Amino acid sequence: MAAAIVDININEGETFIMSIEFWSDQDNTLPIDISADTFTGSFKIGTKVVPMVFSYLTPAVNVLEAKVDYSLMVDLSTQGKYDIEQLDASNDKFRLMQGNVRVSQEVTV
Repeated sequence: MAAAIVDININEGETFIMSIEFWSDQDNTLPIDISADTFTGSFKIGTKVVPMVFSYLTPAVNVLEAKVDYSLMVDLSTQGKYDIEQLDASNDKFRLMQGNVRVSQEVTV
């Protein structure tokens, strides 16, 4: 399975939050249970690696939230890369998403 390539714009100094939904049909009526899966991801911006924290948002456990606290989003370069990976219950690892990160520099501190 090829990873989705999605470029992200982030604001330096702000909390980053992104939701990812998992469905087994194109009409989004049959959720995929991802509760047994493990997710990892991070931004690599300049020489800094900023890890993402993942949590489930829905009782159907098909919506995942990726979050980076604002305190980790400081002193960043203007661009970098990111990826998000999934380790499923069968111990198979997949890269779900990847792409470029553009950082809007914080002016007010």
